Amino acid sequence: MADDTAYSFRHKDSPPHAPSAHSTIPTQHKRPDATSFPRNSEQQLALAEEFIRNNICNSVSISDIANAVGINIRALQRLFRKCRNATPIQVLLNGRIAAAHEIILSGQATSVRELAAKLHFSNPGRFSKLYRKTYSAVPSEQIRASQSGKANQNL
Repeated sequence: MADDTAYSFRHKDSPPHAPSAHSTIPTQHKRPDATSFPRNSEQQLALAEEFIRNNICNSVSISDIANAVGINIRALQRLFRKCRNATPIQVLLNGRIAAAHEIILSGQATSVRELAAKLHFSNPGRFSKLYRKTYSAVPSEQIRASQSGKANQNL
């Protein structure tokens, strides 16, 4: 690398093995044209919440949500704080907890660890704590009850 730097200083161009400006190196995807994104806050909020709902079981970051709406992260945070009195990540977590509740009630959950992983919670204990805070019930007990109810239906 030092040789490359020295070469470029001496020759005022890139080293012999560096790609030229005309090479076919893939470029990064550009952000869509700003005119294709909604301009008013209600539309931006609706688009962000739709993106969150559609990606409950996917790994999503705040920058993914902001990019889907076409605004920067700080503007997205302000929008959610103003309209939902929560951060976008809090809304995402609430959606994931609600999805977990639906999965448990439908009898599709087999364990807290599996359910937490499916909904991208890296810590099953944190998932259980959020679930218990929201539904005043321990998810493992609800999973067992759902499984035993399913077993009783099969008899």
